[in-house]
Amino acid sequence: CRFGSLPAQAAMPALSAMKLTREGKVARRVEEDNIRAQYVADAADYRMTHMRTAWFEASDKRQTVRRHRLEQHHHKEELLQANKELVLMRRAQLKELLEAEARMYEEQLNAMGLAFAKDRV
Repeated sequence: CRFGSLPAQAAMPALSAMKLTREGKVARRVEEDNIRAQYVADAADYRMTHMRTAWFEASDKRQTVRRHRLEQHHHKEELLQANKELVLMRRAQLKELLEAEARMYEEQLNAMGLAFAKDRV
């Protein structure tokens, strides 16, 4: 067997006092087989636990990378929208400034008795 032989004393302390008759030998063999079967079952459980843990760690790593990439994309989009908003604000401020300057020049011309030439359609 893969796990080696188990000492009779360690495998079956209750049966160690029993006289090793044919029934005793069979009972000892059954007990050893049960212990080996439990070892095999435990090893399978450990393998499954290891496999699940490895899968979860890999999944967690993928999720972290995906989340980081998504956050970078959101930051990039946020900066683009902020830049567009800034351009719109600057254009509005420039329009207000130019309109205010045009009014000021028109007022200065009107004060001198002059006016802008305007096309009438």
